Amino acid sequence: MHISNYKREHILVPAFLLVFTLSFLTSTLYPVFAGGPGSAGVQVLKTDIGPRAMGMGGAFVPAADDIYSVTYNPAGLGRLYLPEISAMYLSGFSDAKLQFLGYGMPLPINGLIGLDKPGVAVSAILSQSGNFTHRRINDDGSISSRSMDAEGTKVFALSYGERVYSAEMKIEGYEARIDQFLGLSAKYVKSELLGTYPASALAFDAGWLLVEPGLGLTCGASLSNYGGSIKYLEESYPLPSIMRLGLSWQRPTIMDQSVLLALEYDFYTNEGIKSFKGGLEYHFQKLLNARFGYKAVDDNKGLTLGVGVRHEGFALDFAMSLANEVFNSSQASFSYKFAGWRIREYKKSVQYRDQEENKPPPKKVDKPAKKEPARPKKPQEPGQKKDSDFFMLY
Repeated sequence: MHISNYKREHILVPAFLLVFTLSFLTSTLYPVFAGGPGSAGVQVLKTDIGPRAMGMGGAFVPAADDIYSVTYNPAGLGRLYLPEISAMYLSGFSDAKLQFLGYGMPLPINGLIGLDKPGVAVSAILSQSGNFTHRRINDDGSISSRSMDAEGTKVFALSYGERVYSAEMKIEGYEARIDQFLGLSAKYVKSELLGTYPASALAFDAGWLLVEPGLGLTCGASLSNYGGSIKYLEESYPLPSIMRLGLSWQRPTIMDQSVLLALEYDFYTNEGIKSFKGGLEYHFQKLLNARFGYKAVDDNKGLTLGVGVRHEGFALDFAMSLANEVFNSSQASFSYKFAGWRIREYKKSVQYRDQEENKPPPKKVDKPAKKEPARPKKPQEPGQKKDSDFFMLY
């Protein structure tokens, strides 16, 4: 295969890929160090957040391109070209629930690499694992009871993503364009057990995307919830660290319709759990989206369904899982993209409307008068002579 680069805007070999590959192989070859399912704390960090991702079975790490990139692959924020805000509600087993609120936007300046404007986002996750009634027998033989929260969790995140590499190359006569994105998130996790035992921890996410828009191919990888452990009283529990690797393919079909296929492999490093996910999203005329997904080799394996409706900048999405009764859940979200906003280039000087209105109108330049063409002189008749001719002859 002959590959020749003829245009290169910037070159970067992300070290994240090397670190991810080594960590992935190490975790796969040595699963004996994992603590087993459920050994990690703050299990809510393993939840698929976002109806679009949930409807596709959670296979979203290669398809990340909206505000929900902050929970799967922060590199997707580099593909956020309009400000976006979204609110999501999840209803789970019994009275378990989760809320998500996020806002992201492209910055008006170029990123650290200087190829494009980066995307930044802030997000918050509020979760309640449900209530239970605690009953105790008093000394006098009476029974007292009170309602307690099993676990309440708050997660606040600041995320950043940008395009770090762009090149065009010829591969066997095909002109391919390769774009790469990197992203990073910092999280503050606060958890409280039984409304009495609080704990907190810091965690980080990292993500990478490789995009070939001509073929519609995208490869993505991310490492989520990497950091220390969370400590309740005297007992410490690691956060559920997740490695994700996925591939997606998107192509137009007929008219304004298109289809997106995604596959993903997840590995929970602290628990030794593996999961395979696959999903499909079909866009109908940029108005209606239908989603189908399946989770395999997972505690929550089974089918997922989703639907989304869009009109101008508004979007309403819904998804549900068809697994066993304990893991069944549904999500609904409302999002808005500020399509009317325009990010001003940072190199351009700021101009105010008042200054433009007060400017005097340009002076009109008078055009020079056109010269009339010289009229041809009439030839003199032979019989008529002027005095000057007479004196010359004399």
